[in-house]
This record gives sequence, C-alpha cells and structure tokens, in this order.
Amino acid sequence: MSIVSPERPTAQAPSSASTTPPRSWLRSIDGGGQIIEACPSYCTDHHRNDTDGALDDLQHGAYFDGTPMPVFHPDLGAVAMPVLAGRLNVDPYSEDPNRRLPHVTLEPWQDEVMETLNPDQFAQVIAQVRAQCDRLDEVHAQLVAARAKYGQTG
Repeated sequence: MSIVSPERPTAQAPSSASTTPPRSWLRSIDGGGQIIEACPSYCTDHHRNDTDGALDDLQHGAYFDGTPMPVFHPDLGAVAMPVLAGRLNVDPYSEDPNRRLPHVTLEPWQDEVMETLNPDQFAQVIAQVRAQCDRLDEVHAQLVAARAKYGQTG
C-alpha cells in the first residue's frame, strides 16, 4: 500500500462552522471501478493527486498550526520550532477502524507524533498540557521570587 501525504496548507484551517459546501469528485479505483468521493466540511486538502488510486490511500483533513517557540540550535542559534501542531484527519477506507473515524494526529514537538487520538484521548492530552502550564505558572512565581532576592525583576 502506498501512502498519500497531502500538502500542508500555509493558511489556518477553517472553523468547523464553515459554510463552504463539500467538494466532490469522481475517483478511479486501482483494480477497476469508480467512486464519487466527497470531502468532509473541515477538509482543506487539495486532492489534486487523488483522482485515482487505492481506496485506502485517501485521507481527508486539515492541519492546525502549532505555537512557534524559540529553541536553541547549535549551528543557527535560536530557531522558531512549532509546538503542539497537528491535523484533524480521517482515512475513510483504512483497514484500521480507528483511522476510519475522524481523529487528531498531534505533533507535540516537531517530528514527534501522537497518532489517531479520539475525542477522549485528545481531551486527556489537553488536560495534561493545561496541568503542565499550571505547573509552569508555579515555577514562574518561584523564579520571580528568587530573582527578587537578587534585585532583578526582568
């Protein structure tokens, strides 16, 4: 089976309240036959290369941007790296039943992936990140107090 990787658009994906009608096209299936394929409302994939192929190669989805964070690179200095980027995705003909339902593929850090998160699993990740942010707030308060002892605030 070959994998089709849709191009990542540069713009933000539209909200789920988008009024854009779903796109559809006639798709030739490897081995014979055709199917009319329609994008879900959230899909921003261009599908230019999806006019033919194996059914299980097809994906629908929308990327969402991560927050750029300045990270030290030994050759380049500080480089903005996206944190918590990902894709709302569905692989409608996948052999994996978890992929046939809409799911999130989260990229907590560039090139590190948490795949096929269902709504409950994604909510758990969000809660964990939120809890970590609460912990970072505590550490920030400790840092401010420690710097105050040195007469430094910024």
